[in-house]
Amino acid sequence: MAKAYVFTRYGGPETEALVDIDRPRPGPGQILVAVRAAGVNPVDWKLRDGFRRPGDTGEPVFPIVFGSEASGVVEEVGEGVTGFAPGDEVFGNAAGGYAQYTLLSAAVTAHKPAGLSFTDAATLPVAAATAYDGLRQLA
Repeated sequence: MAKAYVFTRYGGPETEALVDIDRPRPGPGQILVAVRAAGVNPVDWKLRDGFRRPGDTGEPVFPIVFGSEASGVVEEVGEGVTGFAPGDEVFGNAAGGYAQYTLLSAAVTAHKPAGLSFTDAATLPVAAATAYDGLRQLA
C-alpha cells in the first residue's frame, strides 16, 4: 500500500483526501518511482473541477491521484525499458505524482542531474513543455 492525495469525485476541495492505494506495478515502457517531490500545477485543480483534457474518452475512474509531474528514485522498471535502473534519480511527467509511488513513461523521463534538487527537478516537465510549445507557436 502507498499514500496518495486524491480527489474522489468532481467538485471543490471537499472532494480531496489522503488515502491508501495499491502500490503501482510498472507495465511495458514504464518506470516505478519512489516520489521525492511533485510539481504543483493549475491543471490539477482544473481536473478536479471536471475539466477534461482533449482526447479524454470514457468515464473517469475515481479516486484520481493529483500531480502531473514528479521526481524521485527508480524502484523498478517495466518490460522493454532501457537506460534506467533501480536507484537512478529521475524526473518526468506523471499521472499521479502526489503519491509515495508513481509510474512514469520511460519515453518522457529524464535522469536528474546531480546538482539539481528533487524539488527543482519536479517543477520542470510541465513548465518546460509549456515554454517549448510557446516557442514553437512563435516560430
